[in-house]
Amino acid sequence: DEKPQCSACFILGIEDSLESIMDLAKTESIIFKGGSGSGVNLSALRSSKERLNKSNGFSSGPVSFMKGLDAFAGVIKSGGRTRRAAKMVILNVDHPDIVDFINCKIREENKAKALVAAGYSASLDGEAYATVAFQNANNSVRVTDDFMRAVESDQDWDLKAVTTGDVLETLKARDLLFEIAQATWECGDPGMQFDTISNEMNTVPKTGRVNSSNPCSEFFHLDNTSCNLAS
Repeated sequence: DEKPQCSACFILGIEDSLESIMDLAKTESIIFKGGSGSGVNLSALRSSKERLNKSNGFSSGPVSFMKGLDAFAGVIKSGGRTRRAAKMVILNVDHPDIVDFINCKIREENKAKALVAAGYSASLDGEAYATVAFQNANNSVRVTDDFMRAVESDQDWDLKAVTTGDVLETLKARDLLFEIAQATWECGDPGMQFDTISNEMNTVPKTGRVNSSNPCSEFFHLDNTSCNLAS
């Protein structure tokens, strides 16, 4: 191409606003069109348990918006070719919607299994899996050393509001890890990323923290950065 997309891997950022979510959808679409992949940590979005500022209603939460972003990825083949978009979605382990995030693919894939049982094609691009959500992304839970220590010592784990930091729910850390393991056993997602060690190895700690990776997870860096693997 006369003006090729020179980076293969992108890490994007997001803010807690509808405008930022729509900007993310646009940016991801351009990245997928150019044949590259992107990753984003959606933990900055307030949970479905937190109220909106103006209407006093409740937010849709990140998992709801993931459906729309996943649909865009499904219709934009990477580079206009035949392979799927490469997409990573991450949520922090203390986000109030983390249980919904962990299990979102299981629920959708159970629907796909029912469609397969009814006679629809089970192939990668068949009707069964093309009909359900979350099929165009790899999901990962971002965990800290504090969480893993809580698992090790069988302690409680707090889920905290994005907007205020207040504790909205308390779970057993081991129960939460079991949910991750069960979901991964059933459908392959979510994976796990380790936040503490990622930031201990951060090469630019004074510039910002590492919140996520690209889909292949070999590029761990700051939000809104990219990596040209060919260089």
